[in-house]
Amino acid sequence: MSAEQLIGLEAAQAELGTLYTVARSFTPLHARAEGELLPHLAELGSRLRGLLRQARMTDDEVDLAAREIVSIRTTWQAELERVRASTTYQRTLAAFAADRQEELATLIPQIFAGMRLVCPAPSLYLPVSPSSGRRRPGTSPFLSTAECAGRILRRVAEGYAAEGGGTEWWEHELPSISCADSVAALDTPIALWLAASDVRVAVFTASDDPGLRIFTPRLRAPFSIVLALEATDEWWEAYQDSYHEFRDALRHELAARGHAVSVVN
Repeated sequence: MSAEQLIGLEAAQAELGTLYTVARSFTPLHARAEGELLPHLAELGSRLRGLLRQARMTDDEVDLAAREIVSIRTTWQAELERVRASTTYQRTLAAFAADRQEELATLIPQIFAGMRLVCPAPSLYLPVSPSSGRRRPGTSPFLSTAECAGRILRRVAEGYAAEGGGTEWWEHELPSISCADSVAALDTPIALWLAASDVRVAVFTASDDPGLRIFTPRLRAPFSIVLALEATDEWWEAYQDSYHEFRDALRHELAARGHAVSVVN
């Protein structure tokens, strides 16, 4: 067996691993992915590792494994397409596009495994990053307080858009907005706050995610600006002064622009 064949097999196995992760994320396929697909992949991987250890990975074995991988991939890609074509999934797409939150409250758990509606809807904190996005030597990774204030106020005015990543349909057709029920649960000490009940959005929690999610094309609300009293993230150690100084300067910058700011634990 050539190195190219081995690399190809490893890449194909990794693709099947991704397919398993996607399949188990959908409620209609979750149980079968755990009970059928995962054991099949584990057995296949164990068999191939055994052949490699024993130096018995011949071209015939490679061809056999390749055919098995293609068969598994074809089967489960078809299963995913059946989910996509289902009445429930198509109703969920339509409800999302029209932002019908009452329908989504019922439909989302029928689509995504481990997704549970949070009742009553909690207060929500949505992150605002102070990162400049620049990582070049000699440039600060932090926005200035004026730039950060501008970013916060744009968020207040424009809200948050749900953004999916990737090109596969399951990565972008039903995107969500991530948030939390406290500032401490975010990875930034800067947040916008709202009461979910005030805007009537369905809020969900996932079994494998400590945060909260909202399924809406864009969330606009009467946001309040919140800054954490302390910043525990080590990222702030790179700031030229201290988080306290940044926080107070940002608070004064926003006050000068006519916006009140709450500082919370």
